[in-house]
Amino acid sequence: MSFSCFIKLFVAAIVISTLGSYAIQLVGLDTIHPSSLFASGLTLGTIFGGLLVALYPSKEGAGTATESGTSNIYVGNLPFNVGQEEIKNLFSPFGNVVDIRLVKDRRSRRFKGYAFVEMNTPNANAAIEHLNDTDYAGRTLRVNEAKKKEDS
Repeated sequence: MSFSCFIKLFVAAIVISTLGSYAIQLVGLDTIHPSSLFASGLTLGTIFGGLLVALYPSKEGAGTATESGTSNIYVGNLPFNVGQEEIKNLFSPFGNVVDIRLVKDRRSRRFKGYAFVEMNTPNANAAIEHLNDTDYAGRTLRVNEAKKKEDS
């Protein structure tokens, strides 16, 4: 579950608990302690918020081909001094770049020479078709759809 799902759930719980406490006062059950009302509202809000999250999932995606219509592109043989901005400029002519992940060595924290770019699927296909085997800063780029990461 993503962070935005937790935010939706939390907001729904607070809103429903607040509305519930006002509704109880209107109905005439204001003899119940306010903290009990708020706790009951939080419980109901969490239940309804969970339903909200389940019925209206977040549209942000991660992975190769996601439900939101984005694809993950592998970009290899990049110069070691390239940054996210240069990669974004390289892919932007083909459409909106959703995410860029530069892969770094765990020990040295140095860029390994490849990255993953997430774009809308039609734009990603065009970028792959046009950028694969092209020269960039004296290096021949390898651009293709990223393979799904297999669990070890």
